[in-house]
Amino acid sequence: MRLAIIGTGLIGTSVAMAAARIEGVELVGWDIDPAELKIASERSGLAEADSLGSAVSDADAVLVAVPVGVSQEVVNAVLEHAGPDALITDAGSTKRAVVEQTGDVRFVGGHPLAGGEVGGAASARADLFKGATWFLTPVDSTAGVQLERAFRLVSDLGAKPRAVAPDVHDRILATVSHLPHVLANILVSEAAGTVSDEDESLPATGPSFRDATRVAGAPSSIWTDIYISNAEALIERLASVEAELANVRGMLERRDGPALTAWNDAAGAQKLRLAGGGGIGRSVHQIRVQVPNRPGVLAEIALSLGQAGIDLADLQLHPADDRATGTIVLGIEGGENVERAETLISGLGHKVSEEQ
Repeated sequence: MRLAIIGTGLIGTSVAMAAARIEGVELVGWDIDPAELKIASERSGLAEADSLGSAVSDADAVLVAVPVGVSQEVVNAVLEHAGPDALITDAGSTKRAVVEQTGDVRFVGGHPLAGGEVGGAASARADLFKGATWFLTPVDSTAGVQLERAFRLVSDLGAKPRAVAPDVHDRILATVSHLPHVLANILVSEAAGTVSDEDESLPATGPSFRDATRVAGAPSSIWTDIYISNAEALIERLASVEAELANVRGMLERRDGPALTAWNDAAGAQKLRLAGGGGIGRSVHQIRVQVPNRPGVLAEIALSLGQAGIDLADLQLHPADDRATGTIVLGIEGGENVERAETLISGLGHKVSEEQ
């Protein structure tokens, strides 16, 4: 397989380093910054293309790993130069806009939940995606064979693919990524303002402050575009935070100890619940699904399972000889999820059987 990587910063170069370990993968890359491309080549062994077009023209798969602000422009350029059967995916942290505006059956939106405080090819790691969730955002028009290929590529890189609708992805990321960046910036600003008001030097900060502000001041060259591209979902989450802050303020004004205790304990319980779904080492059970050969059927099934929180360890698509039907083999993580998956898929009108 010839894999082209467009954008060889932290994510793109880490993909190249991970893919270099996969047997039979040939790597080629391109970046607007020749210095970054050279570092990526030295660290991963990818061939340096002299243009975007030459990088993707013969590629079997293309990963676009560029800032969100230019993602649509670059994806369009890739689609223009790539072959008719190539898989095109990306790694941007917002998905609805690029997926809606692309509308090409070759494109499968993607986003790895991985990164670092320092960007660039020099900070890349081959194990960056090991065990990390990698969202895939198929829609009705997504070709089933492309979704299967994207799933396999992400798995081969060491990540755990999960299908989710583009708008759901953006709401999730607004909560677990973009909102924390906003709040970290606000906390730093509050601390700096307090010091200025008191005309004192900044004291040594404690671990709580350091942990809560680790991502403050992240590169504006990346984050301004992220804030704007996901503004609708982020504004919705900010409104929820404002309401919660008003609730906490009310409890403080009333000196309501029991209410504050219940609120604090509830947060602790929610934290444990959120941290408890790792699933590493769970058994994998295969089920077979008989489906008609129509666009969007694989995306429909994958999205339904993803929405229900059911992780897929494997996904295989086997068209029948008549090309009118096919079989999807799904590897379901956790025996407790098999019955749920079968019920969900049966509810979509498909025949399901469990492999023995």
